[in-house]
Amino acid sequence: MGEALNLLDAFRITTRGVFGDLGVLMPAVVGVIFYCVLYPLPYLPQTVHSIPVAVVDEDASALSRRLERNLDATQEIIVAGVTKTMAEALPYLYDGRAGGIVTIPANFHRDVLRGDPTGVTVMGQGGLIVLDGSLLSSAAKATAATVAPELAANAARAGVPPVKLTHAAQQYPLFVKQPLFNIVEGYESYVVSASMGLIIMQLLVIGISMVTATWSEKGAWPVAPGGRLAAPAFAGMVLGFAAFVLFGVLFWIGFVFWYHDLPRAGNLAGAIAFGAIYSITIASFGIALGSWMAERERALQFVAAASVPILFLSGFAFPAESFSAPVHFISLLIPSTPGIRGFIALNQMGAHWSEVQQQVVHLSLLAAVYLCIAWFISRWRISRSLQKESLA
Repeated sequence: MGEALNLLDAFRITTRGVFGDLGVLMPAVVGVIFYCVLYPLPYLPQTVHSIPVAVVDEDASALSRRLERNLDATQEIIVAGVTKTMAEALPYLYDGRAGGIVTIPANFHRDVLRGDPTGVTVMGQGGLIVLDGSLLSSAAKATAATVAPELAANAARAGVPPVKLTHAAQQYPLFVKQPLFNIVEGYESYVVSASMGLIIMQLLVIGISMVTATWSEKGAWPVAPGGRLAAPAFAGMVLGFAAFVLFGVLFWIGFVFWYHDLPRAGNLAGAIAFGAIYSITIASFGIALGSWMAERERALQFVAAASVPILFLSGFAFPAESFSAPVHFISLLIPSTPGIRGFIALNQMGAHWSEVQQQVVHLSLLAAVYLCIAWFISRWRISRSLQKESLA
């Protein structure tokens, strides 16, 4: 039985284990750095414009043709084709010639002149959130601009004085659209800012689990000489891995967001403190995963396969309120779920520490749970390695 390592020695051995393994160094350090250049590239066109749209004109009136021209005149929409029925327009959507369909109902002009309820239907692809939102808002503005003169003429013909028309228009509630953190309402500000916590989790969990899985595969843990993993050595191992996670957090919130001119530094001190808790959680999660799998390549396969589900389970790309109870419970077990929300609130929106109390408590509980799991699984894996050596 070897002499147990202290915290500092275990910390040094852990960091050397990362730097000394090229397969681990690539995702844990190099990947975190180069991801800041590669990941935002598809999202650099911040604003959506020139969305090809198919228009189903079931009315074929002067007003419907005016609406088609107004749609095509917007910056966001290009009318790719005009059809008479939905059946003729659907192929535009299916084969990618159009990003959406705008349907003008029959008797549209007549209903507007009479003041009867009517409406324009907007159909998007459903897979491109920002594109669909831009299409909906642009179609709504074009429709309002098209029917406004007809509605005003109707009111004038009804004998409503112009002064009352102006006064009535001012009585409607004022709608003020105020984005919370995606100020320019673009792809990069939305996706990159929210994905930071998930990117760091994926890359670092891969690296950490590969290190511990390699140790388990070889049956020799450098932080546990003679098979003795003491509590200080375990703490040093966790802190060693957590240092790489914290480096990734500081690199992204301190450099990447500045480099890409994204919303940042709303509450920098709070984001760093939250990042420290996040680092401990990710390190513990990676140790537990690698110790359990005990195969170097298996951890990479698992994280790569689970990355897309984890993205949706985090709740920023898909509303968590729509999850079923079992799915919602699973999402609560993933560190990126409170991590993404906490980082957005603190770094992008400038929230106070008290305003992210729920995320802090959630992340702290996950850190405690995964620390316990990592402690027991790593000790169990080390003891199994000793048993195999004794049998051999």
